[in-house]
Amino acid sequence: PSFQILAKFRKRQALLPVDLTQPFQILRVRVMSEQMTPRRRSREMALQLLFLREFSPAQGTGVSLLAITPKTLLGDFVRDFEMEPDIAMYGGHLFLGVCENLEAIDRLIESNARHWKLSRMSLVDLSLLRMSAFEMSFAVPRLSAGIVIDEAVELARLYGSTDSASFVNGILDPIARQL
Repeated sequence: PSFQILAKFRKRQALLPVDLTQPFQILRVRVMSEQMTPRRRSREMALQLLFLREFSPAQGTGVSLLAITPKTLLGDFVRDFEMEPDIAMYGGHLFLGVCENLEAIDRLIESNARHWKLSRMSLVDLSLLRMSAFEMSFAVPRLSAGIVIDEAVELARLYGSTDSASFVNGILDPIARQL
């Protein structure tokens, strides 16, 4: 079944029909500027995949995206969106790394998110936190916490709510101090 979602763009809003029985249809609305660096575009790709996997829009249809392996989901996404190889490689590394280390990452986030449970967080914020925690704690080579936090805050401004940037920053800062 189709329904209307409100897709928030940086300076405009558009009402778009989305068929949620098609897993990648919801991601057809993308803000992927050619001016973004390849790393930012890779992070954006990983964010979309993490959100898609967690959102699982096919609920009620008997098909769950959680049942699809992360590698299959990644391969389908790269093929369907014709991602550039360098963007797909780093974005895939982030997505698969989060999926492989999900329990440890979630424990790290929960221990630094005072008075917040993961189940109460928006999926965009949670996906950003997971990706950033992976980059700071598990990725090889590890990136500077400042770079990771800046990128996460920028993506939160682009895709999250009005409070997402400060929320993400407020949780990632204590994680960075622990490292």
